[in-house]
Amino acid sequence: MGLSPAVGKKCWPRPFRFPRSRPKPASRTAELDSSLKSESAGKLAKQAAEGRPRPRPGDLIEIFRIGYEHWAIYVEDDRVVHLAPPCDEFEAFSITSIFSNRAVVKYSRLEDVLHGCSWKINNIVQYSLIEGNCEHFVNDLRYGVPRSQQVEHALMQGAKAAGAVISAVMESVRPKAVTAERG
Repeated sequence: MGLSPAVGKKCWPRPFRFPRSRPKPASRTAELDSSLKSESAGKLAKQAAEGRPRPRPGDLIEIFRIGYEHWAIYVEDDRVVHLAPPCDEFEAFSITSIFSNRAVVKYSRLEDVLHGCSWKINNIVQYSLIEGNCEHFVNDLRYGVPRSQQVEHALMQGAKAAGAVISAVMESVRPKAVTAERG
């Protein structure tokens, strides 16, 4: 049976799929694509001139908003994948967005996600074998639940072993019933 970290949920969140290129009318599409790519390339070149490294696919982008940091993963061509409120009624800087208990994975232009805020590439994440390993990371990305079945299994086995040791110790120190011998 497959991984089921969302026990008790009625349905799984829909998995994110990278957009596929669809055939479009060649002339207009080519014009738009080339203007967007040159605009993005120009912005990234300007950032490189300012000493800011150009993001590479897979880079984690930390965006400094007022009171919190928003995060995205750089994909390519100045595009990122990030988690956002499910509708446009929640603005990026609106306090109401924290009251939403739902989110969607979005594929957006980095500039549209920034909203003029400063940002940096921050590929350093805290690692913990027990609480934040690579299995936690991918399950959190896919299902929204940082879970590691390997860790859960190891902890369960450790708890069983500890229980057996405690039981054996308790049995060895428990007073034995004294029976009188008749001779």
